[in-house]
Amino acid sequence: MISPATSDELPERASVATSMAREMAEAHRQAVEFHRDQLKMSPDEALARVGTAADQRRIMDNAPDQVSWLDLDQLARQDPKLWERRWNEISDAAREEWESGSRGARATEATNDGPWQRAQFLAIRDDVADGWKPQNGIEWTLIESIAQAYTSQLFWQERLMCYANLPCDTGNQAIKQKGSWEPPRVYESQAVDQAAAMVDRFNRIFLRTLRALRDLRKHSPTLIVQNAGQVNVADKQVNVVQDNSG
Repeated sequence: MISPATSDELPERASVATSMAREMAEAHRQAVEFHRDQLKMSPDEALARVGTAADQRRIMDNAPDQVSWLDLDQLARQDPKLWERRWNEISDAAREEWESGSRGARATEATNDGPWQRAQFLAIRDDVADGWKPQNGIEWTLIESIAQAYTSQLFWQERLMCYANLPCDTGNQAIKQKGSWEPPRVYESQAVDQAAAMVDRFNRIFLRTLRALRDLRKHSPTLIVQNAGQVNVADKQVNVVQDNSG
């Protein structure tokens, strides 16, 4: 199991370990309860079954997002070193997913999640990032939100054009077939209004997030240098001359 944090560990690490231990313990309790109540095992039998049910090879080979809290609990009970290795692999994969933009992209893809849609999102994200040169995690989060908002705006803009042209296409077809034009149905006009409202909504989110990024840059702490001949600022070396005339 997860050992208590030592005095020299960071508070953040201890907090994460405590939270994980809680999740794993709850998963273990639910599994024991399932074997006891649903499979009609005695408490001792349920504890023994859950404690020995782990398939270490499956847990180690599964994709990171397919590993459950119960998997980690069982792994920790059988081999703490394997548990630590697997958790580090999951953490590294999560960080890579975030830094690559894959997580932000997936939130906008829904069922339309092919390589082309991923490349489209990343093109927007990377272009915005290239212009703003994000300097920390907060700025990267805002860049990601801007790309998501604009991707969603384009999605609804396409729907708006499709819905807006649908009555025209239907009317032209009716003229050819019946010799007369038919007015658009209520649900068609509602679909147009909804799509237009969604375009406006995501445009507002885009602009609001852009303002937040701008304001964050505007109110960034001022750099104060004392008794330094040369410092690095934004990957550039800056010579600082001290005025001793006073």
